Amino acid sequence: MFVISAEQRARLLVAVVSGSRPALKQRPTAKYLDALRDAGFPTIWSVDERDAPSYERDGHEMSAYPHDWAYEYAREHWMQPVPPEPDGFLGAFPGREWAALEAERRGCWGWMNLDDNIHRLGFRRGSLSGCRLIDRHGGLAVHADLLSAVTLSTNAYTTGANLEAVNTSASDTRVTARAGFPYSCFVERVGPGREPWVGPFEDDIIHALQYGDRADGVTAALVPSLLYKKEAKSKTGFRAHYDSTRSVQLQRLMPQGAKIRVNATRANGQGNPRVFHKLTPIRNPLRVHDRPLFQAVENRVRQLTEEWFVAEKDAARVKILQRLAKVTK
Repeated sequence: MFVISAEQRARLLVAVVSGSRPALKQRPTAKYLDALRDAGFPTIWSVDERDAPSYERDGHEMSAYPHDWAYEYAREHWMQPVPPEPDGFLGAFPGREWAALEAERRGCWGWMNLDDNIHRLGFRRGSLSGCRLIDRHGGLAVHADLLSAVTLSTNAYTTGANLEAVNTSASDTRVTARAGFPYSCFVERVGPGREPWVGPFEDDIIHALQYGDRADGVTAALVPSLLYKKEAKSKTGFRAHYDSTRSVQLQRLMPQGAKIRVNATRANGQGNPRVFHKLTPIRNPLRVHDRPLFQAVENRVRQLTEEWFVAEKDAARVKILQRLAKVTK
């Protein structure tokens, strides 16, 4: 059961942006792509042409962007004090820009970004019940469908699922969608009005602020009930280049949207400061302009919630009986 039409699904390009992770086992997002393709969403891998020859294939198209183009784009949209090196680290944002441009070239209305290290999907809570519910209803196609429908029915230019690692408020359980910061699993419109990607660090936060602070009233949004979790242990890919200073430039560039603080003088025994950022709310609120389509999203979320609630109660009952059995032995 989909909220958006088959034509709209066929005109949303799903792109997994990846770098320096040649083996499929390093890219857990790959396990979700077949379900997306089966649901009618075209899927590609967006990688630098230097990485493409070493990448293990999985049957989904690989769109390799020229490295010279990536460097020139990065150089023109670089947000760090020290400029990039031609053969150095460029970050994920040129791959995201390439995917958005590829969607425009193909006549799509939008594209969906996926980081390559998503390893779990859920609904409302990161529980087994929520994960199984999403699996039963089509896996990542559920996220793609509902995120697309919110984007098409509101003033959001980009709409994301909720990263489990980010704390959410109790009020999130009562809303279908709200203004917020998409990170690694989101849909973005393409064409006139799309903001260019900048980087290399915190490019997702900056991108949301580019929309959420615009004078024309567009915004960035989240669907809190749709969850995803990223693999957190490896230090490969773009993560290998993260350090304690990446949030500093975010606060310099977007002082109205981000504040930073240093929690300790050392981090992980490396002697580096632990610099954290705190975001202020997106300024432009979410507004609905296609009420029937947004109502269809609300109805779908309500149906999933009712099924999830029953599954949660059944799972809790099983746990209680198991614990009682241990006590009575």
